[in-house]
Amino acid sequence: MGLLKLLFFVFLISFPIAEIGKVQLDNGVSISINDVFLLLLVSAWIFFKIRYKKQKKYFLQKPILIFVSICLITLILNFYNLTLEMFLISLLYLVRFASYVSLYFIIKEFDLNTKNKISFFLLFSGFITVLIGYIQYFFYPSLGNLFYLGWDEHLYRMFSSFLDPNFAGVFFVLYFIFSLIFVKEYFVKRIIYKLISVSFISILTLIAVYLTYSRSALVMLFVGIITFLILSKKGKLVFIAVSILTLMIFMSPKSFKTEGTNLLRTVSSEARIVSIKQGFYIFEKNPVFGVGFNAYRYAQNKYLGLNNIYWKTTHSGAGTDNSFVFVLATTGIVGFIAYIYFLYNIFYLSKFNLVKSKYAVVLFSSLLGLLASSFFINSFFYVFILEWVFILAGLTENN
Repeated sequence: MGLLKLLFFVFLISFPIAEIGKVQLDNGVSISINDVFLLLLVSAWIFFKIRYKKQKKYFLQKPILIFVSICLITLILNFYNLTLEMFLISLLYLVRFASYVSLYFIIKEFDLNTKNKISFFLLFSGFITVLIGYIQYFFYPSLGNLFYLGWDEHLYRMFSSFLDPNFAGVFFVLYFIFSLIFVKEYFVKRIIYKLISVSFISILTLIAVYLTYSRSALVMLFVGIITFLILSKKGKLVFIAVSILTLMIFMSPKSFKTEGTNLLRTVSSEARIVSIKQGFYIFEKNPVFGVGFNAYRYAQNKYLGLNNIYWKTTHSGAGTDNSFVFVLATTGIVGFIAYIYFLYNIFYLSKFNLVKSKYAVVLFSSLLGLLASSFFINSFFYVFILEWVFILAGLTENN
């Protein structure tokens, strides 16, 4: 158990490295330091379960097993459309997805003291990620030199270690909502020096959300904060919060001055619409079981003919700008139903524990915000977001 705890905390500390700690191979496979520590963690957990044969009840076990199983089935059914290499690469992402989801199960093995420490490690790791964002924003304002690796320029936008302002923005919102439970707790307990410290972190994170100039992150922020205030029985503050959040849009530096920082930009919006239409087109060709979970890149090349020599490695090729369209295209109607059941149960877990756990409010608010953002980017299947959400789910059920 000591080794399991150690690996878990090392894994949490590795979180800020994110995309900058990733090695991209020519066949489209990428491996991050985060993945390596996760593999070690999951392996230790499996060994622990086999050796000690501890049986626990997991609220999300059934929906998780159903969705992961259907994802595997859709991939197997599409084996004839893929080469062995394509099949194995697609399977690797499913293994990665299942591994990140397993964080929810692993937290069940820990005692209350360890679970409390996890929340502080999350606070620390999140703050380092935000800090990296500010360093990047002032000293590395463009990804133009990494264009050949499949990254967009993102000029004058904060993208932190994620190398993408949209996913960075989603994480910053998740982290901001998470930090509010500490602000609330220290305010009630009147621990002034801790209240000041955490409030400072929250303000920095809120500003960071705006410096990503990500509209999906802003939508998520509005939805998440409104939900958090209502669930915290602070409904009277909703109007004030919305007014402040709206005012900050016009106070952001460089707002509306360049294409990337212009919140009224249309180029990226049109590209998202095209991406979603392409996703629906692929779904229409494979309505029942889809093209196979995470075989979307190969389906795009087959049906749409990706005219890019980097089609195997470009980041836009692996998915579409809508999580639900991605599920429809890759797993069909069958997988979509299983996924809705999966999401429903996570929402129910948070709702059921609203009175019991302080993390439940954070999880519910985060999920609703993610739901809003997932219509614009594939946020529900971004591994670093999965990591955060399922750790929260584990903490919610266990406290």
